Order: sequence, then structure tokens, then C-alpha cells
Amino acid sequence: MEAKKDLRQAVQLRLLAQSVQDRARRSKVVETKLWSCQEFQKAKWVFFFVSMPEEVDTHTMIDRALAEGKRVAVPCSDLKTKKLFFYEISDRNSHLKPGACGILEPDSSRGKEVAPTQATCVIVPGVVFDKKNHRIGHGAGFYDRFLDRLDPTIKKIGLAYSFQVMIKDLPQEVHDVVLDEVITD
Repeated sequence: MEAKKDLRQAVQLRLLAQSVQDRARRSKVVETKLWSCQEFQKAKWVFFFVSMPEEVDTHTMIDRALAEGKRVAVPCSDLKTKKLFFYEISDRNSHLKPGACGILEPDSSRGKEVAPTQATCVIVPGVVFDKKNHRIGHGAGFYDRFLDRLDPTIKKIGLAYSFQVMIKDLPQEVHDVVLDEVITD
């Protein structure tokens, strides 16, 4: 869909244009809001995405969740099937290595795969969002396929900078999954 591609490219340019300091400041605001979210506070199992440098920083969020006793799983991508498989980690620094597309992933040979049914909260990446909690990801559909398999009662939270949220509705396709909430700075 051409409209999605154009929106994705425009927002990716803004993501890349931010300074490191601005990203850190904005990410801290998002983290504070996530920790005040009741569903997140109650979650025993949190499925996090591991952020890329231009995205809202989830690295400190993962560390904090682990320190506070939450069980954390992060995705490993299968590029052939375009599916995500989540593995439990207990230490971000020693359990992650560069994987598909340079994104940090768990070492599947050292970790235990966690069934999607274990999740009580899923933290979802995206490039563009709208006020109705629709999202446009990076274009390969990995998260849409994963989210489609989840029980609808599992809380799905997107993390974004405020400029990633559009006022008008995003173009939607039948396979797109709506999030429960998008937290911004």
C-alpha cells in the first residue's frame, strides 16, 4: 500500500533526525508513563521488543522490569517464515546478540522459548500510529502475525514519540491488529 510506505518513510526520517539527547529525554518520559500504567504494573510476563537506536529506548525498560521481578521475553525473528518467537531473558547484556537486520535478539540456543499464551502484556514497536491505536510497522508484518495469535485479553501497548502519532486515521488492511494503547512522550 503506497500510502503506508510514504508515511513510514516520512516518519523514519524524523526518527533518524533526532539527537541522541532528545531521544533519551523523550524515552524517559515514555518509560515513566509505561510504569504508571496499571495493566503493565500487574503484568507478570512482559513481551518487550528490543529497540533500535532511533526508536523509543526499551533497553532500560527491560532492565528495570527484570530488576522488579517481572519475567521478560524478547523476540527472535525467523526471516523465512516472517514469524516472531519469544525467548525469556534474565539479563539483557549477556542474553542478547545481533540478529536479523542487526536488531538485538536472544540467543535461542541458550534460552527457553515462551508461548504467546504466557504473555500478560506485550510492548509493541511501530513507525506510525494513529489516535485509534492503529499502527504501521516496518513493513514485513512480523508483529501483525504475532499479535493476531494472541488472546484478545492480553494488553498490547505501543511505544512512540509524539510525532509518530498521526491525527488522521491510518490506512488499514484486514490483517492489521489494533493496539489497546499507545504511550507517547
